[in-house]
Order: sequence, then structure tokens, then C-alpha cells
Amino acid sequence: MLDEELFQKVILETGNYLTYLHLYFQGEPYLHPRFTDLVQTADKAGIFTSTSTNAHYLSKKNVDDTIASGLKQLIVSMDGTTQDIYQDYRIGGKLSKVTSGLELLLNRRKALNRKFPRVVLQFLVTGKNEHQIPELKKWAKDIGIDELQLKSIQIYNFENGSGLIPSDLKYSRYVQDTAGKWKLKKTIENKCWRMWQGAVITWDGKVVPCCFDKDGSHVMGNIAEKPLQVIWNDPKYQTFRKILLEDRKQIEICKNCTE
Repeated sequence: MLDEELFQKVILETGNYLTYLHLYFQGEPYLHPRFTDLVQTADKAGIFTSTSTNAHYLSKKNVDDTIASGLKQLIVSMDGTTQDIYQDYRIGGKLSKVTSGLELLLNRRKALNRKFPRVVLQFLVTGKNEHQIPELKKWAKDIGIDELQLKSIQIYNFENGSGLIPSDLKYSRYVQDTAGKWKLKKTIENKCWRMWQGAVITWDGKVVPCCFDKDGSHVMGNIAEKPLQVIWNDPKYQTFRKILLEDRKQIEICKNCTE
């Protein structure tokens, strides 16, 4: 529940160089009572806005407000084409709400002759839903989804395997070594573009280096106390970047990252 004044403070401080704003971090954006107002504030400042949603709150009012807000990209998470598979990962979720909300948004956008928000359907491929990919592709095309992204799933403690790892390893972040243990498919290199192009600000103003820091383990400062530009150049932030360039495996949040 991001404070609106805090949000406006960030927009004012960064408006001259902030170009892309993703209004999402480990939560459901439409639970914020003034979410579309936040989007509109950023859009009026000339910032490209994006968000990610489970699509359970795409009511007629929210759809109309979203289109009017100027939101440029809406990522919708849907990890199954049947209720039983969908709810296995999206616990408590209702697939019917997702599909009806998406159809409502796409139909309304078409009726208003609008191009935005561009709708991206995101499907986390697992060992339990990979067989549904052909059906998913057909459905997404039929209703007019702008882009379908088949994403690899991040798994904690993956070394001993998991039922979530797809059998088709082109959708997996992990492969087995000669001893039968699982490892990251991609070699971790001592670099990361994210450290110089963006950051994450949590609802209460904490600045963390990237979206892999889900628990806020590396807080670089708080925008309620210091401007983002000061935090960005702070010795603590610089030291973090230096460690990453020297030996990225020292940083826990980097060990399971595919960037």
C-alpha cells in the first residue's frame, strides 16, 4: 500500500531521467485503492508505465480506469488453462476470473479504439502445465493477446530436483550434471546490467537492488529519508556493485538468477 505522497516525491525527483516504471513488486497492484491514479501521475510525467497482475480484479470499472490512466503494458500471470492446474501454483486463484477479465479488457480496448495497455500473457512453464502450451497458444491468439511469454520458473533448493522442473528442458533454468544433481543451465558471470539501469522501491520506501531481492535483504536506503540519486551513489550501493563484479556468487540473491 504505497503512500501516494511518497510516490509523487519519487516521480518529482526522478522525472528528468526515469523512463520506465514497473508498478509491481511481490503483490497485487489492483488492491491499492488509487492504483490507476498512481499510473496516471507517472504517465503525465512522460514515463512508460507497466504492471503485473493476477487479473482477478479486472472489473468493468478497473478496466475503464486502467485504459484511461495511460498504462502502457499490462502483464497477466496465468499458469494453467484448466482450473485444477492453474490453482496448483496460483493457490486460491480462479481461472474464470482471469479469462473473463482479460476478455473484458481486450474487448473494451478495441471498442474504444485504443492501443494501450498492451497485454502480455505470462505463463510460468512447470512440469505440471507444460502439456497445456499448445492449447494456451491457440486461446491467446483467439482472444487477441498482444504477446505470450513462456517463462522459466525459479525454484528454491533446486539441487535435488523438483516436480516443477519441466521435462522439456528448453523451458527450464536448470539441467542435471553427471552426478544427477541439478544446476543452473546458465553460467553465472560477474556482471549485471540491472545494477546500473534500475532499482526496486518497496511500498514503504526502501531501495533494494533488483526484483530478485524479494525479502529486502539488501536495503540501500529509504527514499523517505534521502533522494534516490543520493542513495544510488551511496558507498553502500557502490560496494554492493563492486562485490558483484568481483564475485557475484558471494551474493545470495544472485545465485539463482539467470540474468
